[in-house]
Amino acid sequence: MATLKEVEKQLREAKKELRELRTHNKFLLDRLELGHERAFELRQKIMTMTFDDIIKNQQELIKYQEKMAKDKELVEAFENQVKQSEKLNAL
Repeated sequence: MATLKEVEKQLREAKKELRELRTHNKFLLDRLELGHERAFELRQKIMTMTFDDIIKNQQELIKYQEKMAKDKELVEAFENQVKQSEKLNAL
């Protein structure tokens, strides 16, 4: 049978765990609320977009895709160069 001190120790540990869980729960709820707010703002922005905004966004997307394709080519060229230098070093 547990002594009074052991029960008090278990109670303190349970209270500490409860505080941590409440803090974590509050953190998660705040994060969820912020996510809902961002989603609402994004929906509002999309709903109120003008035709000029849509064209601007499409042009930015095209520029971004071109940049990513160029970056991918550079990375591939660099990797090929590294492989070639490794082959030369191996000889």
